[in-house]
Amino acid sequence: MNKTILELETVTPIFLHGTDNQTLELRPPAFKALFRYWWRAAVQDCDWRSLSAAEAKLFGNTDGKAPFSIRISGTTDLGPTKKYNPLPHKGGTKMEAYDVAKPFKLCLITKNGSDTSTYKQIAKLGFLLGGVGNRSRRGFGSVRETAWNFADVSDLRKEILDTLNEVWNTCNATTSAPKKRFQIKDFRINGHTIKIIRSEGCDRDPPEYPVVRRVFFGKPTDNFKNLLKQIGRETHNAKRRNNDDTLGAGTPRMASPIIIRIQMVGGQYIPIVTQLSSCYPKYMGRNIRRKPSDIRYKQTQFINDIIK
Repeated sequence: MNKTILELETVTPIFLHGTDNQTLELRPPAFKALFRYWWRAAVQDCDWRSLSAAEAKLFGNTDGKAPFSIRISGTTDLGPTKKYNPLPHKGGTKMEAYDVAKPFKLCLITKNGSDTSTYKQIAKLGFLLGGVGNRSRRGFGSVRETAWNFADVSDLRKEILDTLNEVWNTCNATTSAPKKRFQIKDFRINGHTIKIIRSEGCDRDPPEYPVVRRVFFGKPTDNFKNLLKQIGRETHNAKRRNNDDTLGAGTPRMASPIIIRIQMVGGQYIPIVTQLSSCYPKYMGRNIRRKPSDIRYKQTQFINDIIK
């Protein structure tokens, strides 16, 4: 049995509850789900069925348990808690949440002498691009490794690029020379050229499972509360303006293909926006007259409102 301990810290408030869906609790299943999601989004080449064996080997399935486990070292209570509004752009009821800058340890344990390095890289990807708990697609629930010390946006962008390619190569490299599925590219948005991370893979739209398409980076700010309020406000405005399910919802309800998390760079907070090539929205219901290009354009408008 091998162990790796990750020293972590909350970046934005976390609404993560226990089995009663009311009591705050850091639960290992939430982190395992985070890691599985981002592993899938990074490594699949549009046909996720071809990766089912690799996924079962890493995370288990109905036929067998996962060869690794997660423990929250020390405590699952980061108290005292603090109340935050999950919809900060609106007035309304505040909810108990784990506060920012709270340290905790997450232990990755592998069985049968297996190496923990692969899981460590997958965990890093999950923390760089995703979050845990309610409203984690809109900036809440962000976590960082305390050892991270990104000097600027370029430093952060390179770390995400390298991690994406490393995780992708764990399942897709067929030669001794690692491939680079993800690359830094120029992207024209709102009359300006910016640097983004872009996937050079999947061309099918929509794919069978969400795939990382592009990663955008916003501007640093000193106040995470204002940033969360901006994210909430722009989400509300975009949904009202679009009058469709481009950013999620629908029947059956589907998750947003635009995921925003917040990371720290040079002591400031920066939004990271991941655009997924997603199996949703399908062009039905409120989207029945929407062309795929229309939906991508509306998503780009929303992303610009977050990173401008």
